[in-house]
Amino acid sequence: MSSPRAAAAHVTGRPPAACRTPFAPAAVALAVFAAAGIAILDDYGVAVDEDTQRLIGQQAVNYVLPGAAVLPADRLLSDPDYGPAPEAEDRYYGVAFEAPLILAERLLGLADSRAVFLTRHLLTHLFFLAGGWFCYLLVYRLFGDRYLALFALLLFLLHPRLYAHSFFNTKDLPFLAMFMIALYLLERACRRGTAAAFALSGAGVGVLVNLRVMGVMLFAAALALRALDLLQARSPAQRRRVVATAGAFALAAAGTLYAVSPYLWRDPLAIVEVFTTFTAYRFNIATLFQGELVNWPRLPAHYLPTWMAITTPPATLLLCLVGAAAALAQCAARPRNAAANTAQRFTLLLAACLALPVAAVMALRPNLYEGWRHLFFLYAPVCLLAVCGLRALLAGARRLAAQPRLRLRRSSYLRRGVYALAAAALAGMAVEIVRLHPQQHGYFNFLVDRRTPEYLRTQYRMLFWGTEVRQGLEELLARYPGAALRVDGKNLRHVWRNRLILPAAERRRIVIADAAERSPQFFIDRNPVADPIAPVVYARRIYHNTVLTVTAADLALLDPATAAGYRAAYRTAYHAAVAGEPLLRSEWDLYLDGATLTYVKESCRPEDTVDRFLLHVVPAAVDDLPSIDREGGRQRLGFPFARFGVRFDGRCLIRRRLPDYPIRALELGRRIPEAPNQRLLEAVVDLAPEQPPVSFGRYWSAHAAIAAGERGAPAARSGFDLYLDAAGTELTYHKEPCAPGDLWERFYLHVFPVDASDLAAEERQAGFYGHSFLFPEHGVLLRGGACVALVPLPRFRSGIGYVRAIQGALWTAEFRGDVNRYRQAHAAIAGGGRGAPAARSGFDLYLDAAGTELTYYKEPCAPEDLQERFFLHVFPADASELAAEERQAGFYNRSFTWAEHGARLDAPDADAACVALVPLPVYEGGIAHVRTGQFDGWIAEFPAGLTRS
Repeated sequence: MSSPRAAAAHVTGRPPAACRTPFAPAAVALAVFAAAGIAILDDYGVAVDEDTQRLIGQQAVNYVLPGAAVLPADRLLSDPDYGPAPEAEDRYYGVAFEAPLILAERLLGLADSRAVFLTRHLLTHLFFLAGGWFCYLLVYRLFGDRYLALFALLLFLLHPRLYAHSFFNTKDLPFLAMFMIALYLLERACRRGTAAAFALSGAGVGVLVNLRVMGVMLFAAALALRALDLLQARSPAQRRRVVATAGAFALAAAGTLYAVSPYLWRDPLAIVEVFTTFTAYRFNIATLFQGELVNWPRLPAHYLPTWMAITTPPATLLLCLVGAAAALAQCAARPRNAAANTAQRFTLLLAACLALPVAAVMALRPNLYEGWRHLFFLYAPVCLLAVCGLRALLAGARRLAAQPRLRLRRSSYLRRGVYALAAAALAGMAVEIVRLHPQQHGYFNFLVDRRTPEYLRTQYRMLFWGTEVRQGLEELLARYPGAALRVDGKNLRHVWRNRLILPAAERRRIVIADAAERSPQFFIDRNPVADPIAPVVYARRIYHNTVLTVTAADLALLDPATAAGYRAAYRTAYHAAVAGEPLLRSEWDLYLDGATLTYVKESCRPEDTVDRFLLHVVPAAVDDLPSIDREGGRQRLGFPFARFGVRFDGRCLIRRRLPDYPIRALELGRRIPEAPNQRLLEAVVDLAPEQPPVSFGRYWSAHAAIAAGERGAPAARSGFDLYLDAAGTELTYHKEPCAPGDLWERFYLHVFPVDASDLAAEERQAGFYGHSFLFPEHGVLLRGGACVALVPLPRFRSGIGYVRAIQGALWTAEFRGDVNRYRQAHAAIAGGGRGAPAARSGFDLYLDAAGTELTYYKEPCAPEDLQERFFLHVFPADASELAAEERQAGFYNRSFTWAEHGARLDAPDADAACVALVPLPVYEGGIAHVRTGQFDGWIAEFPAGLTRS
């Protein structure tokens, strides 16, 4: 039986007086964890998002403190080739944690990238430990039991995945820790009932929402609790107090969110855009799930619960289910008591905080990737409900021992048994942390097959963050002391990031192969093949699954005995391959032997080892493809030589296993070294002639038809000849001969319908359907030197009026249903038909009589003249006609690039003319003054004096 004081604690939610300050166990545990964290701090690498997250915090600090000094580490962490490139949405990421990290760098004067990242890892881990401290306080305040509170603390800190993330994940782990802190502050406020306590709780929720917008869930939960208290209030004074405390909470939350969110200072309503941006986040990458590559919006409904189930310790999940069931049963038995009792109310709140987000994700299927890391905050309610489950088991043990028929004289044996099982579960979690160090974020439990070699990594993406690359670099540095090492990788950014945390002397020894423009000596692969042909220097395995390999691209780097063994194996593979007929003869001869494709190159030079190959496998049945490839109809298996090849005896050899499904055709080619984003399609090999031709054959068909004159005259001639099919559904870009340099600029396609109402709402202001693309997205460089791109056109009810095609700032072509307005404007200006320009500066400026369009003109014109961005300021005669957001500036403001409104006419030589046609806003009172120019370039101003007739 429990003591009267413990019973009182159960009813009121207050701890008994005799144990109100038993914080020593938590302090000792946290001290041990802090010491262990400092000891292993230097074992973790730099994660995929760390440089970008740091830049976000740096931008916020520079905005608030514009005079802050720039340290040498800032320049080192802004490498133009491999540094972070934040997206437009990144400005909306919360900086309540990132900005203090930057301030800590500045206060400590950290001038080296290693010191920067070690400090970030330390502070992130300490904040995680702080979340554990508040977890202890919350459980102790709810149940008044220091053993349960200590169990909660250890359960929170010993989750293997979260433990590793607590060093390098500055997005999801600070949100989890802050979620636990905010839960404690909310419980404290509900228990005290004062406006000050609720204001402090609101401040915590404001910081939480800044870190991730999902924190608004706790804001709604707090107001729901206050609404419940309002319904239970028995007097006007109580109701006023509830309303006042709810108001204090809401104001503090809103004020804190505004204070820690610089993006709200200029536009408080930007919070709406933040919610819409992150509730439907468009960044989309494929994730391996149950053996299939899937991505949003094709994620199955069970994606989140499956990931949570297989990456959370099973004992925690079981206790969580027991705790949730016990809470619901207790609520059903005594609903009125549940509404008034602090502990029961919070148990139900925790169950709701877990169940509602999981149900919402299963129903709405938002954009998730890399497991459930976006929802790591759900571990807070999981952990606390698991404590409730342990408490329910202990209570059940007491009741079982009290049964007369069982005659259990020592009830403490049962309770000790429950505690022993809980301790064993915690010990198992600690063992996994030690066993997997420092890749604990690759933890999976026994609910999936962890014993079959290489099975787990073919079903799930085991490691995503790239921190393991550091171990590969350190292994190379240890094996080859004193030498400079040229390293390539499947993702060079991972090599660049993890090099930054190495000591300065070792950092200088790692040379990124692409930056050095030399063939790599070593290749680091985070998703290694099962049977690599290149010699493996180092391999990292987790649960019998290889998660990292470092291979040597040069046999001379190996010891003589090992090199001799590899050389003999390569000679055998070479002679077996060349004994048959080649599948393709080119720079690389290709041989097909069963399910293995062998690439051979005689007289191979070191620079040939930088080649990257294109291999597309077209199946006999599209359903055989991984789900992410089914829309394209082929499996793309592009790969670099350094990953699959080896150089020996003056030859180069690559062996590539093909998928095990029936194959209809192979599309073979290479990436062009001078233009890495372009591809040279060398051949389509038809392995099933009875089937219809594969889609890449359309490029040769289009080229052959054009060469034979079957397509007729082009619709337009410019940088490329443009052909429109009879149905008006596809535009063909064709050029022969074509060099890789012709494909570097971005392509723009503007399609104008006959009836502008056919356009989507967001397109009507521009007046056309706009599509920009890089050449590899729709085209190929065929062997023989011809370039062909096949671009689908939109279908309008009214049909296509005319088409404008642009390549960067080099050429423009317009055709169908409209005169060539750019060339017409050029002819009118050259012939004096436009009169004198309104202004002369970097460009001559002509204003049409109706005041609806401004023409920019320059002849001769070079590509350099078009690099800077253009701006246009239009001052109306009556300032009240400006839009509300423009009145403070006093003018209509527009900036644009040349490709959006202009063309560089004729051939791209020094004598070409540049013409841009820019529409002007229409005002009732007319335009009084115009100012325009290029940023950091020329400026021209002139009075327009235009009035509407």
